[in-house]
Amino acid sequence: TLGTFAGARFTSSLQWGGHTRVRAKAREEIGEGKLTVRLQTTVLGPDAPADAANWFGGSADPARKPTLVYPPDGTLVPPNLNELEFHFLPGADNSLFELSFRGSAIEVKVYFGCEPLGAGCIYTPDETTWTLLENGERGQEPIKVTLRGVGDAGGKVGTSAEQTLGIAEEDIIGGIYYWNADINGGIRRYDFGRRGQNAENFIDRARAGAFTCVGCHVLSRDGSRNAVGMDTPGSSHKVFDVATRDVLYAKEAFVGGVSFFSFAPDASQIMTSTGCGIAVNDAMSGAAIGAIANEGSMPDWSPTGMNMVFARPESSPGCSFFGGLPSVDHASLEVLEFDGATWGGGFTLVPYEGQNNYYPTYSPDAKWVMFSRSPSNASSMSAPDGQIWVVAASGGEPIWLERASTGVGDSWPKWAPTVQMYRGRSLMWITFSSYRQFGLRPVADPPIASLWVAAFDPERSEIVEDPSYPAFWLPFQERDSSNHIGQWVTKVERQPCFGEGECASGEFCEGGVCVPRIE
Repeated sequence: TLGTFAGARFTSSLQWGGHTRVRAKAREEIGEGKLTVRLQTTVLGPDAPADAANWFGGSADPARKPTLVYPPDGTLVPPNLNELEFHFLPGADNSLFELSFRGSAIEVKVYFGCEPLGAGCIYTPDETTWTLLENGERGQEPIKVTLRGVGDAGGKVGTSAEQTLGIAEEDIIGGIYYWNADINGGIRRYDFGRRGQNAENFIDRARAGAFTCVGCHVLSRDGSRNAVGMDTPGSSHKVFDVATRDVLYAKEAFVGGVSFFSFAPDASQIMTSTGCGIAVNDAMSGAAIGAIANEGSMPDWSPTGMNMVFARPESSPGCSFFGGLPSVDHASLEVLEFDGATWGGGFTLVPYEGQNNYYPTYSPDAKWVMFSRSPSNASSMSAPDGQIWVVAASGGEPIWLERASTGVGDSWPKWAPTVQMYRGRSLMWITFSSYRQFGLRPVADPPIASLWVAAFDPERSEIVEDPSYPAFWLPFQERDSSNHIGQWVTKVERQPCFGEGECASGEFCEGGVCVPRIE
């Protein structure tokens, strides 16, 4: 499939660039070497004339310089992101553009006109163009990206500053479930294994039996169970089997007042929090197993099962019988340890020192805890200066993920469920909600939150202080309503079926399971 050899000469049959290794044997001698198939090609995008490449032969003119706005310089994306918008300011009098991608195995130049967006323009590579990029450069050095603009054939040319874009080595697997906070407040999900789809409705108000909305939620790490809070703040909650969407147990309105949850690694038990205390329950029946913290909220159970981390306010929040407090103030982060029978011991992971610390979550290797922080000590419910931080799970100095987190209401951080490799080092993915502007897209009034994703290199913290990469906007989500709490799973569990009539509206039976229709 790669090509053929005639003696030592290799002729490629590929329509894209890439890297491999070649092994050869002559009698008992064996040799091995790296082979790079380098692709040089041009792509005619929207509104580009057939001779677009010939328009760029004029002299340089700094006054016509276009400016790349999004994605940020140095962003790293997964190969199966599938859709990545490029936003730019066109520069003076430019009407035709050349976006150049130069990597170790590709040199792709794309020509297109200006599709207006806000104060500038937008270009989105189609599936064929994206395949050229990700096939050739996954796991390699970052691609160099340059934008040029002209107004007439052979006229003066403006050239942007060079930026880089990295493509990770491994696809993101599994799926992501998130809270879409529109007027109905429901949980939606996206399956990274099904290309070309939008997010699908998973549990909405009607299916959950809620009066007003479905909000806070958590998935077990294997993706088999889902706990949701309804009619928040902190009234009733239910635990669902994800594949069938059947209710495993329910705590009806104003009984228990649970706002936050966390499953055991094997999904057999669930921690529940009223915002005033934390208890452990059986995840199938909801039966109480025991209380583990009299004051505290937002628990997260370690992947090892032997630790849990939670936010504890500096003073009692004044809990009532109903509980259900949806936020914390003046909080530290605390760790408890499990000895095989009971929870106890532990230590302060992040002390309260005038900044509110909240929404802690363990990394998939259990070595890091990521959390939100408000430097101004604002409430976790709506901190306008929220930032994303990490700290070693064993303790140490917290690190602000400044490359990823701009501090514009960044909140609800979560980890993707697996540790990957990139250029010989570990790589993890994080997601969080943010009120930042998405490139040149107009800001809503009032502003809305969107899900953003960034790469996290744990070994980078040994070289530079910040182990994060710049964040990118998750492309399948809704743009007209806020999205929060991006819960990752290793596998999207689906309803078994034998015929299409067994599937919910908007789904059909394929390969023995109900899958969403791709519009």
